[in-house]
Amino acid sequence: FKTNTPITVTYDVTGTSLANLTAAWAWVWIPNGPDAKSNVNPSTSNSSATDPAKFVKSLDNGKTLFTLTFTPDAFFAASISSAAHMGILLKGNDWANGQTSDFVVAFWDGTFKVKLVAPAQQPLFVSNSDVISVHAATPVAADYVLFINDVQVDAQPGLTDYSYQIVVDDTLPYFTVKITATANSSSSSISFNYIISGDSPVLVRPPGIIDGINYSPDNTRATLCLWAPGKTSVYALGDFTNWDVLPSYRMNKDGEHFWIEVTGLTSGVEYAFQYLVDESLKVADPYADKILDPDDQYIPAASYPILKAYPTSALHNEWYFNRLAVLQTGQVDYTWQTPSFQRPEKEKLVIYELLVRDFFDSNNRNYQNLIDTIGYFQRLGVNGIELMPVTEFNGNDSWGYNPTFMFAPDKYYGTKNKLKEFIDACHQHGIAVILDIVLNQQDLPNPYVLMYYDFVTQKPRPDNPWFNVDAPHPFSVFYDLNHESKYTQQYVDTVNYHWLHDYKVDGIRFDLAKGFTQQHNPTDVNAWSAYDGSRIAILKRMSDKIWSYAPDTYVILEHFAANAEEKELAEYRSTEGKGMMLWENFNFAYNQSTMGYSDGSDISGIYYGNKGWSAPHAIGYMESHDEERLMYKNLQFGSASGNYNTKSMNIALARMEAASVLFYTVPGPKMLWEFGELGYDQSINRCADGSINQNCRISGKPVLWSYESVPARKNLFNHIADLNRLRKQFSVFTGGEASIPASTALIKQITIKNKPYTSTPADSTRMNVQIVANMNVDAQTTTVIFPHTGTWYDYYSPGATLEVTSGSQAIALAAGGYKLFTDVRITNQTDLITGIEGASDKKVSVYPNPSADILFVESGNIPILTVSLQSMQAIKTTPVRVSENSWDIRELPQGLYIVEIRTSEKTYRTRLMKK
Repeated sequence: FKTNTPITVTYDVTGTSLANLTAAWAWVWIPNGPDAKSNVNPSTSNSSATDPAKFVKSLDNGKTLFTLTFTPDAFFAASISSAAHMGILLKGNDWANGQTSDFVVAFWDGTFKVKLVAPAQQPLFVSNSDVISVHAATPVAADYVLFINDVQVDAQPGLTDYSYQIVVDDTLPYFTVKITATANSSSSSISFNYIISGDSPVLVRPPGIIDGINYSPDNTRATLCLWAPGKTSVYALGDFTNWDVLPSYRMNKDGEHFWIEVTGLTSGVEYAFQYLVDESLKVADPYADKILDPDDQYIPAASYPILKAYPTSALHNEWYFNRLAVLQTGQVDYTWQTPSFQRPEKEKLVIYELLVRDFFDSNNRNYQNLIDTIGYFQRLGVNGIELMPVTEFNGNDSWGYNPTFMFAPDKYYGTKNKLKEFIDACHQHGIAVILDIVLNQQDLPNPYVLMYYDFVTQKPRPDNPWFNVDAPHPFSVFYDLNHESKYTQQYVDTVNYHWLHDYKVDGIRFDLAKGFTQQHNPTDVNAWSAYDGSRIAILKRMSDKIWSYAPDTYVILEHFAANAEEKELAEYRSTEGKGMMLWENFNFAYNQSTMGYSDGSDISGIYYGNKGWSAPHAIGYMESHDEERLMYKNLQFGSASGNYNTKSMNIALARMEAASVLFYTVPGPKMLWEFGELGYDQSINRCADGSINQNCRISGKPVLWSYESVPARKNLFNHIADLNRLRKQFSVFTGGEASIPASTALIKQITIKNKPYTSTPADSTRMNVQIVANMNVDAQTTTVIFPHTGTWYDYYSPGATLEVTSGSQAIALAAGGYKLFTDVRITNQTDLITGIEGASDKKVSVYPNPSADILFVESGNIPILTVSLQSMQAIKTTPVRVSENSWDIRELPQGLYIVEIRTSEKTYRTRLMKK
C-alpha cells in the first residue's frame, strides 16, 4: 500500500494483558520522520486528536481483536509522500496500561517488485525435516523462479501469489533462498537465508579474555566475550559479516560465557556489531564504551564530529533490537595532563550539580562548552562538579536516569575523550568531578534486561540473574537490579571501576541508593526507609570494593533512610578517611525561610553534628534537580508586610543572600543546583510552552545565561562566591563546631566555634563566628548569643565593630537582614564601594555601581536616615525606600548622580552611575 491508501489494521490480543483493555489507540510514526497528529499520551487528554486513532474492540470466535481503518498520510500534518516505512503499535490510553511491540512496514513505491510475505522471521533457524513455507507476491501476474544456493529448484508462471514448501534435509549449515519474479520485461528479486540450528560449541576461553571487547596487540583482531548464563547459542554479527548471521561467527561457549575472535580488522576503523542470542534476541555488548542507535542522526556535529552513521542494514522492526556496540582497534589513548589529582577533603566540598542538557542551548550541549566554562566555576568558588547521568540513555533529550549501557558515555554530549578532557581540565583547576551513576534501575534495551525479558508481561523473567521481576521497594522506575545477586555485584563493581579508573572521576553519586535492597516493601515508604541491615551490608561491600583500588573516592548516596542507618554509613571507616557521604535535603526549610514563613523553617539539621554524626559527611543542599526552585516559590508564594514583599524580584534575591549566609557557613560539604547562584526562577515543572505541569518535570528548561548581566543576580553570584572563598580560606567554616538551635523561629542564629575553641584567638586560624539573620518580613530587634565577650567585627559592614560586654547583645535587623561577626578582623572581598566622601572608616558601602534598579546601602549598626540622589543637572530626587537598606531607583533617568547618605552620625557622599 501507498501513503495515501486506506488500510485496515487488526491486532489479535487474545491471551495477553491487552485483552483486558476496554479501549486502545494506535501510535503511528514515520521512522526518522514527522510525528503523527494522533500521537498524544495519555490519549484521553486530547480526544479530538486521538479519536481517529482509536481502535474498535470486538470478539470473533473466541478471539479478542482491535481493528482500525485509516489512511496513513491523514495522520500527519507534514507530507509523508516520500516516506519509505511506517511504524505502528497498539497501546492503552496511557503507556502504563501496556502496548504491543513496534511493527514497521514498508510503503509501496508503485513500481513492479516482488514482496516476500513468508517466512517473516529473519534470520530463520530450522532443523532437518522442518518445512519452510515460502510465500511471495507481485502487483501483477508474473513468472516465478526459486533458487537455493543459486540452484533452481522451482518455477511457476503467471501468478500474483506464489507459494512453495522447502523441506529441510541437508548437512550444510547455511542456505540462501532467492525468488525472482518477471513480468513484461520487468524483473524483481528477493532473498532470505536459513540456518541449521545448533548450540555453540564448547571451548575454553584463551587466558585473559574477559567480558566485553578484548583488544589484541595485533590490531587486525579482537576477541568478543558475552556473559549469558543459561543461553545455548550466540552469534556475532556486524559490519564484519555484512550484517548477515553466519555459521562461521557462531561463538564458542565457556561455561556461562560465549566468545569469538574476530579477524581481518583494519586498525583505526570502527566496526558496529551485535550479538544474536538463542537465535532470537539481538543485543549490543553490555561492556562497550560506544553504542550506536538510530537517534544518533539528531546529534549536532559540533558535539560529536564525524560520528559513525547507524548502518541501515542493521535496522530492525523492534526498536529494542536497534542498539549496536562499536569496536575499534588501534585507538589512541587520551593523554592525561593531570594524571594525579589531590581531591578536596570531604568536609570542604562545595559541589555544583548540573545537567549538560539544560546548561547550554540545544546547539551547544557538549563537554567542550563545559571545558570553556571552567573559569565560571572557578569564579564561583566551587571545588566539585557533579554531572547528572551521562551513561548511554534512551533518546537524546533526557535527565539520564533511564540508562541502558553503563560503560558508554552518551554521544549527545560528545566523545569519550572529550569527557576525559573535561575531567582533566577540572583537575588542572583544582575541581573534583563526580558522576551521578544509576545502578538502582536500568532501561530496555540493556542487554541483561533484554536477554531475560518477558515480552508479554513486559517485565524481567524470574530466571534473570541480574534483575528483579518487580522492584521490592517504592519509587521504582524501569527495571530493578537485585543487589544481593552475585551477578549484579560483579556488574556494579565493574561499572564503578571503569569510571574511576578509565575516566579518573573523583566520586560517584549513587542514585536511589535506598533501593539497593531486597527487603520486600513495595508500597510502604516508611518501612522501606527504616533501618535495613541487609542494605547496609550491600552498600558497605560495594564501598569496600571501590576503596580497595581508589581509597579516597567520594561515595555519595541519595538515600534518605532512617538516621541510624545514615549515621552508620557516614561513619563507616571514617577514621581511615573514608565513609560514605549522603544527600541531605533542606529545600523546604530554607524556602520557607526565604518566603518568610516560620512553619517548617527549622534548618538545624543542616549541621551534621545535630544529627549525632561524628563524620562531616552530610551533603546539605537548598536546591537539587529533584526540588523546586527557591526563587520560583519566592516570587509565586512569598509573604509581605507593607512595602516589603518577598515576591519582589530584588527583595527575593536579597533574601537568597541571607539564606546563603545561613547555608555555606555551616561546616560540612555543600551542594548547589545549576544557576542557583544567579537566582534561577523557572519552575522545575515548567513545560516548553511556559505552562506549569508536573508531567514536564524532566523536560528541558530555559537556559538563562543572560541572568549574569542582571546586577541583583550578579550580586548574589558574588555573594555566594565570597562565602565559598571564606570556606576555603578559613578553617572554622569547614572544620568548626556549629550550634544551630532547633527552631522554626524566623530569627536564625548560628554560632561556629573553632576546634580547639579559644575565646582569645591570635589569628584567623583560631577565630570564631556568630551569624544572625532576620527571615521575617518586617524589621526585628533580637538578642544574639555570642560565644564570648569582646570585640567582634561586622563582616558585611567593613570596619564596623561590635563590643560585646555580656553573653547576649541586642541587634536590630531589617527584614531579610543578616550579620556575620568574627572575633578576628578579616577582609570582605565583596565590598564594592570606592571614594565615599567622609567614609574613611568605611562604615558605609553602596552597591551595585553601576546600578539599574535597586540600590543597596550598608552602614553597619548606624541607622540610615535618608538617601537622596542629585543629577549633574542639580535635580535632587529621594527614591522610594524598599527596605531598611535598599532603595528603588528604576524610575530615574540613566546618567551620573551624587548619592547622599545621611546617618545619625554624619553624611556621606559618593558617585553612582545609573544604567
